[in-house]
Amino acid sequence: MDLAALELLLSPLGQAALLAAGELAPRETEFLSCFKRLSKQFPADVARAALQQVLWRQRAASKFSRAESMYFEREALEQASGEIIATHRAGRLARFGRVADLCCGLGGDAIALAGRTEVLAVDRDPLRLRLAALNLQAYGLSQRVRLVQGDVLQVDLSGVEAAFADPDRRVDGRRVLSAEQSEPTRSALQSRFPPDFPLGIKLAPGLPRGEVDRLTGEVEFLSVAGELKECVQWTGSLAGPRRRATLLPAGHTLWATEVPPCPAVEPPGDWLLDPDPAVVRAGLVGELAQRVDGRLLDPTIAYLSTRQHIETPFAQSLAIEESLPFHLGRLRELLRKRGVGTVEIRRRGSAVEPETLWRQLRLRGSERRIIVLTQVQAQPWVLVCGSSESRSIPAEIEP
Repeated sequence: MDLAALELLLSPLGQAALLAAGELAPRETEFLSCFKRLSKQFPADVARAALQQVLWRQRAASKFSRAESMYFEREALEQASGEIIATHRAGRLARFGRVADLCCGLGGDAIALAGRTEVLAVDRDPLRLRLAALNLQAYGLSQRVRLVQGDVLQVDLSGVEAAFADPDRRVDGRRVLSAEQSEPTRSALQSRFPPDFPLGIKLAPGLPRGEVDRLTGEVEFLSVAGELKECVQWTGSLAGPRRRATLLPAGHTLWATEVPPCPAVEPPGDWLLDPDPAVVRAGLVGELAQRVDGRLLDPTIAYLSTRQHIETPFAQSLAIEESLPFHLGRLRELLRKRGVGTVEIRRRGSAVEPETLWRQLRLRGSERRIIVLTQVQAQPWVLVCGSSESRSIPAEIEP
C-alpha cells in the first residue's frame, strides 16, 4: 500500500470497489479467486487494493470497534495497539492538557487520547499520517488532533505536557526485540526530554531481560485476555512502582517497588497456578507467590503450587490429579485408564514437543484433561490436571 493506492481507494471508483469487495466476504485463502471476480468489474489495481483493504479491516476488527470504516496498511496494523490497550494507556495520560503521540502510525493511540485531551500526533511517514487522519475521521475526533509530518527527535513540541512514543520495531522488514534497535531507539527518544518529563515508550513485550532490568522508571507489561501484548516504560510523573503487570480488559494490576525474591521450592502440591504471561515477564512471580503462599516447582520455572485452592486473577488455578516424572508409557496408560480422549498440552521448561506427544498418546475417550510438561528440581516432569478455575476474585488496583 502506498499513498497513490490509498487515494485511488478514496475515489468514487475505489469506494465502489471497496463495497463490492466487502460483499464478497473474502478470506485470506480466497484472495486469488475473489480478485479474479472483482477484476471483472474494476481495473486490476483498484480491485487488488480494495480486496486487500477489506482483508485488513477483517483482521483489524479484533483491535478496533470501527475497523469497517478505517484504513490500514499491513505493517502499521500489525504494530498498532488495539483499543483496549490504547484506552488503558490514555487513562494514565488524561490529566495532561496536551499530549504528543510520537510515531503515531495509523492513529490508534491518537484516537484513544483525543477522547480525553488535545493531541499532537507526529510521524515521518506521509502514508501513515494520511491513514491516521482518515481513522480519526471514522471516530469523529479530527478536531482534537493536530497531525504533523516530521522527525520525532526534532519536531517542535512546544506546549506539550506529556508524550507517548511508539517507535518502529521493524527494521529492514524484520522484527527487532531490542529497544536500541528500534527506529528511533528508546535511548534517543528518552534523551529528547528532561529526565523528569512524563513520557511513555512502547517496547516489544519480548524485550531482552537484561534491557528490562536496566530501564529506569516503571516497566509495565500488559496482557489482553491472557495473551501478552505490550511493554511500556513510564518515566517522570507517569512512573509508579518499579514493575507492574496489568491484565486487560478487567484492569487488574500486580506491582512491586522492588523485584521480589525467588519463592521457596517444593514438590507439587494439590493445586497448580499458571501465572498470566504479563506477571511472568514483569518478574512478579515472586510477588504473586507471597500473596497466595505459593511455592515454585523448580527455581527456573514460572509455575507455582499451593496446598489449597486459590482464586486469583493473576494465574489460572488447576487441580493436580497426578504428578509424576515424565514417562510416555506411564502417562499414556494413566490417561487411558481415566478415559481421557482430549488433552490440552501446556509446556514450560520441557523439551517435549506438544504436537509430537499428542500423536504418541493416541487417546480415545470422552474425558478431558490438561497435561502440563515441566520440570521439578531439574527432572522432566508431567502433571495431569483437571479443568481450570475461573478468575473471580478482584485484584488490588494501584491508583
